[in-house]
Amino acid sequence: MAQDASVSYRTDVGRRGMSWSGWLYNKFTKEPALHLPSSSSEISMGFICPECRVAQRSQLALMEHYDTMHAPTKTSSQDTRQPSSRRDLVPSSHDRGTTASSSERHSHTDADGLSVDQRAFLDALAPQLLEMKQASRAIGNALDHHNAQLDRLDAKSDKAKDDMRLVTAKAINLTHSSMTIDVQFRCALQEQNSRRFMTPTSHGDPVFSLDTASDTCIFRAFTLTGNGDIWGFQHEQSRRWLGLNMFGSVKVQGEALRSYEQFALDSGREWTTLYSFACAFGHGGWLCVRPDGSVYCTRRTATNKDVAMLVKVVRIEPIAERTRERANN
Repeated sequence: MAQDASVSYRTDVGRRGMSWSGWLYNKFTKEPALHLPSSSSEISMGFICPECRVAQRSQLALMEHYDTMHAPTKTSSQDTRQPSSRRDLVPSSHDRGTTASSSERHSHTDADGLSVDQRAFLDALAPQLLEMKQASRAIGNALDHHNAQLDRLDAKSDKAKDDMRLVTAKAINLTHSSMTIDVQFRCALQEQNSRRFMTPTSHGDPVFSLDTASDTCIFRAFTLTGNGDIWGFQHEQSRRWLGLNMFGSVKVQGEALRSYEQFALDSGREWTTLYSFACAFGHGGWLCVRPDGSVYCTRRTATNKDVAMLVKVVRIEPIAERTRERANN
């Protein structure tokens, strides 16, 4: 135990640098010499004022000393500003030459009243304008092409819609022995170009002849129950239906809403066509108007929808209100 304690003590002393070998090394080691700054042959200015040659402690002290002791006065600053103001008032020969040359360039104009600089600017801008013109023309041609495609798609969709209406009407007539109808509203039919209203003559011929809607122009609009694609129009005074006769003429002589008195229209549009299901032996056709206001029907083709007349179904008042008024009277 004593030997272990001695070894431990020597180990701790060695760690603290107190061994005999360490003491001998420290005793006979040469003491290090003090480092002195070497003298330089260059002249060091330090922070010396350039005006009074007085050394300052730091750069900040030098700046404060110079601002305090050697700052220019207001009079000197005014004196230094006077030459510049005089130069501003009296231009130099170089400035006069530059102004004269620019005025000469502006004074020389061409036949269009443009100066040399303006003409040069327009000449430099001409290629860009030409490129923009060509680009806009190309865009316009592309838009025309797309519009033509859209028109063809609209025509095809309208034709498909009319075909579906015709098929629906034929299917209803074949499958339903008895049909029921619903009254919708009282209305007048106004033609787009003449802005006149339809009224039947004494012979039952519908004519667009009245500028204002009177009692002779009032029709009642009906639809088949459960089907809003098939419409019928009954004249309120004569109780006759608008439709076709056995010769294909448009008349207001129908006694009931049968196949010859059935029409299709676009109720969601302000101006719509009237499509007759019975025209051309069941192939369908458009109602058209002549210059004198008379109405005829032409067979529908893929390209003749533009000849169809456009009418507005002008609502007068609901049927219930009209019936209530008559009951009160």
